[in-house]
Amino acid sequence: MEAYFYTIGVLCTIGMIAYWINKKVTEERDDERKAIETVLNKRCNNSTNSSDQSTHRPVEPDTAGLMLSTLRNLGCQPTINDDGSLSVAYQGENFHMEFGGMYARIWDPSWSGIRADDPELPKVKEAMNSANFSFGPTIVMTTPDEEGVIAIHSRRDIMLHPSCPDNVQYVTAVLDSLFNIKERMRSSFQQLSVQQTENRRARRPIGFSTNQGSNNTQVEPENTQEQ
Repeated sequence: MEAYFYTIGVLCTIGMIAYWINKKVTEERDDERKAIETVLNKRCNNSTNSSDQSTHRPVEPDTAGLMLSTLRNLGCQPTINDDGSLSVAYQGENFHMEFGGMYARIWDPSWSGIRADDPELPKVKEAMNSANFSFGPTIVMTTPDEEGVIAIHSRRDIMLHPSCPDNVQYVTAVLDSLFNIKERMRSSFQQLSVQQTENRRARRPIGFSTNQGSNNTQVEPENTQEQ
């Protein structure tokens, strides 16, 4: 009888041990499954966020519209061209504006020109180069057209932002700078002309020749200094 109860006790003990072992293994498997699910969920979330970011791209800024309203606030009447650019008259000058992102390129087109065979062309290029060293706009030249004329333009790239409170003053200053660089180039050209004239005078010989019949006489200036 005692052996019977002893056997029952051993079996119960074994059963309890098996139960706890099975419970422990099940809990460890559940923890492992939850950990795997957490990793997979993070990966899915990251993939979804990346997909959302690629789908919802930043909206292209309406820089042309901002420039249009700014010019109208200046009292100008700009024209919208078929390609999205703007044309506007300001202070008697016609400007052309192109746009890319938040940037605007302002052209003062063909405000002067010179023939490719003009002997003054090297001096014009030197004056242009001198003016381009200043801050702000840049003067550029085209290749000669069918008639051999080289057109001279000015341009300046700027950035416009809708949150800037001073866009009207900013655009006004930019347009005025395109007038200023033309004056700098003209001033540089005049200075170069004066300098070349002075250099020619400095190289002129002291004497001069007179032709009387067949005789060539070299006349020297009279020396009034006492001997």
